[in-house]
Amino acid sequence: MIGESVLYDPETDTLLVELRPWPAPSPAEVNEQVGGEDADERLVVHYGQDGVAQAFEIEHASERPDLVARALSALREAKGFAP
Repeated sequence: MIGESVLYDPETDTLLVELRPWPAPSPAEVNEQVGGEDADERLVVHYGQDGVAQAFEIEHASERPDLVARALSALREAKGFAP
């Protein structure tokens, strides 16, 4: 079980896949600590201060199963499962 590593907001159709714990209680509180970078259309990869990916944020996730699969694959790898 992965707990709250995968968060989905049906109102905005946004999926957040956390690869490792946020450095603050919520993603909204870490804007200065975790930067985001547009990695693809509708995909923002958030990076920690150490430059390692923190989370994948997918906008309009239901329209981009390829990005959902990419984020879940990154989560599996971050949790130590074979790719």
